Amino acid sequence: MSVVKIKTPFNVNVAAQQAGVGLRILSFGLDILFILLYIWAITYLFFNVLQMDFAVFNETEDFDADRWNFIQVLYTLLLFPAFFYSLWTEYAFNGQTLGKMITGIRVVKLEGYRAGFSEYFTRWAFRFIDFWTGLFMLLFFIPLFGEETAVVLMGMLFSVTGVVAFFLIIRTENSQRLGDIIAGTTVLKLKEKQSINITILQELDETYVPMYRQAIRLSDNDARIIKDTFMVARKKGDLKTIKRLRKKLEAVMEIESEQRDQEFIVTVMKDFNYYTQKL
Repeated sequence: MSVVKIKTPFNVNVAAQQAGVGLRILSFGLDILFILLYIWAITYLFFNVLQMDFAVFNETEDFDADRWNFIQVLYTLLLFPAFFYSLWTEYAFNGQTLGKMITGIRVVKLEGYRAGFSEYFTRWAFRFIDFWTGLFMLLFFIPLFGEETAVVLMGMLFSVTGVVAFFLIIRTENSQRLGDIIAGTTVLKLKEKQSINITILQELDETYVPMYRQAIRLSDNDARIIKDTFMVARKKGDLKTIKRLRKKLEAVMEIESEQRDQEFIVTVMKDFNYYTQKL
């Protein structure tokens, strides 16, 4: 199993399972399918349901320039979701496109935090190098070589671009394509959902009394990283990591506790859950 080392803000390295290149290719293929289905649906709506005739393209006696301009603008705007597909889906669904949801993978920052808009935008922008270079070069090849030769050259260029992206994913330490390297992100395989009974952030009964109000200094991302780090360390019996995590928590919260390491961390997580439920 390939793993990537996530360096958390608590100076703890967490091993996470990488999304294999096969899963990423499958996810990409599914996303292309969704994009094509969307484009087909919009096109079908315009030219079959709404009966927009291509005859309006020609300047005949019935040609209505204003109507044609409106159709052009509306059609283009409705295609924007397809053009920006990976950008808005990853931003809206916390690092996942529809294809990534199906294959169970997610984009994350190498620091362990959730990626933000700037990272998603960088990944989206570099898709034009990673995947789509050939499609745009076709515009330059057609007038130079003719349509048939241009398609062949475009296919060759697209294949080379795909090989480079594939090569980067399988050869870089953190399985990153060019967009990931620039954005500081990678793609991980999601863990199986755990039972509520074995998670730290479980529901608290109404009689629970918190011990550390300073737990509200932690952010949601901090709590998630603490939980993931602690559960991995506890499962492996990594007492050194648990000790480091405890010291880091005490430093952030500016407290000193007499509780044992594991008991202290679990209490902090419960207190965080308690106070955030009250907000």
